[in-house]
Amino acid sequence: MKPIIDVHAHIFNAMDIPLEGYLCSRRLEKKRLLDFEYLAGFFPGPHLFTYIAERMRERCIARELGLGRRGYIYGFLLWLFGFIKKEKLSDWEQSLSSDVKNIADDLLNTWDDIDLYVPLVIDYEYWFKNTIDNNIKDQIDYIYDEVILPHKGKIHPFAPFDPARELVFRKGMNNPDGQMEKNSSLQLLKKAIEKKGFIGVKLYNSLGYKPFNNQSVDKERERVAVRNEKMQYLFKGVEYDEVLLELYDYCIENGIPLTTHCGMYGIESYPDASFDFGKAVFWRDVLGQEKYKKLHLNLAHFGWNLKEGYHGENSWVKDICEMMNEFDYLFTDVACHNVVAYRSRWKYISDYKEICHDYPVVKKRLLFGIDWHIIKRLRNYKNFKSKYVQVLKHHNLFTDDEIGDFLGGNALNFLGLLPGGKNRARLEKFYDDNNIDKPEWFRNT
Repeated sequence: MKPIIDVHAHIFNAMDIPLEGYLCSRRLEKKRLLDFEYLAGFFPGPHLFTYIAERMRERCIARELGLGRRGYIYGFLLWLFGFIKKEKLSDWEQSLSSDVKNIADDLLNTWDDIDLYVPLVIDYEYWFKNTIDNNIKDQIDYIYDEVILPHKGKIHPFAPFDPARELVFRKGMNNPDGQMEKNSSLQLLKKAIEKKGFIGVKLYNSLGYKPFNNQSVDKERERVAVRNEKMQYLFKGVEYDEVLLELYDYCIENGIPLTTHCGMYGIESYPDASFDFGKAVFWRDVLGQEKYKKLHLNLAHFGWNLKEGYHGENSWVKDICEMMNEFDYLFTDVACHNVVAYRSRWKYISDYKEICHDYPVVKKRLLFGIDWHIIKRLRNYKNFKSKYVQVLKHHNLFTDDEIGDFLGGNALNFLGLLPGGKNRARLEKFYDDNNIDKPEWFRNT
């Protein structure tokens, strides 16, 4: 029986992300008068964002000391923001203000039938204003000690790679806190993968860099630097290409999978930056090179735009499907698709009927991923897995065996965990070195 694998989860908290800088970066450029994020761009919006970010960080520390009260003003603001955006922000804040190891425990307890979780560790500090710098080495070490080892083969994350941090390190520059950057992104992820039970790499192009040919977006990256007060980190496109190619070379040589955010939503360095840096088709410049044709790549979220769906001009679903026909090791995941909402679910059913007719290859490349704890903002998020299976089984679109591939079989291929895979051999050595009994999903594969 094939294991169930969630290839797209998160266990970060409010200490790990640039909350204030991120929240403030989401304002102003939306022009609709009834758009809450646009209205909140004016006083006192930025001050409220800052207040919420500070309170979340304070709560992270306070809850470690057994002090968990939200406070009336803070609680009201969470309710108000959630009411306006029609999201359960209070539930999400509960995770964001928890310790990472508790977030991981909560994840495992929410879906106890999932065999392997793959959290995607993040690194955003170099792209937003008003941010503190997190020591990524300490973050990786903490996850290794408090999450990977205790759960004995149940959780194996992807390590983050930020080319900006790598360039700062190579140039001997200071981090956002004004201290010398001591961490090479590339060396940190190599050690995490080779010694600490991490099994892949996470990129986030929407921050301000393309997969390749970055000289073509030098002007757009200058916009990021000016807007987010990061002029000191304004590097040339060819410099970004240099470190990214080193990463791809390492992944190819060692059989390491790579996941990148591929959706026109989420964290962006400015609104709609995803269209400048993160389009699915930009990856043709990498996969089209002979030496990278076997790069195991997951374009997360399937490039989905729910309002437009499969046929939308601003949806990248069809682009990804076409690319999967060309590249044998290109995959896509379904993280955070709103199938728990009845009306949305029927839109997915309609679109998948056409997708599978036009591009049957998708059945071997579609990956299950929940995007927890981001998805906690949605009502009935615990039903995500069952509802997605319902979408794919509608009118027998997917057979039972194909559902098994979707829930885990395809992930084994993407992650390089099938017998003979370099990642599998590395993970087997990790279990032996740390006296961990090989988990059932590993033994039965």
